Amino acid sequence: MSPASLVPSRSAPLAARRTEYRPGLVVLTFAGEIDALTLPILEAELAAAPPGTTVVDLTQVAFVGLGGARALAAAAERAGSAGQRFGVVATSRTLARLFRITGLAAVVPMFASLSDALRELLAAEVGGGAR
Repeated sequence: MSPASLVPSRSAPLAARRTEYRPGLVVLTFAGEIDALTLPILEAELAAAPPGTTVVDLTQVAFVGLGGARALAAAAERAGSAGQRFGVVATSRTLARLFRITGLAAVVPMFASLSDALRELLAAEVGGGAR
């Protein structure tokens, strides 16, 4: 697990934690807000994710700006192109609406809980399917 990264913003800082459950399976957990000031943290964490299955846990995120949505879409597309699995855990209605409005829901698999994400993404791994 890497130490949390913090970048202060006017609204709220963004904390990021990386947990490697096993080789090839990492969960990136964010807390705070993803806006123009904190977007570099999200981008850096996504870029540093090892090959394999990546789950982005946004259950503690109050706000995701358009830049954050674009960064998640780009990460999902990179993972898909490389035959890797990628998913986002988000329970907020606001985030679900953002995903629908921006079209991100069609690009990034979204899950209601971390256990749902791990179960489905790891089943795809065992079954040989990419998501």
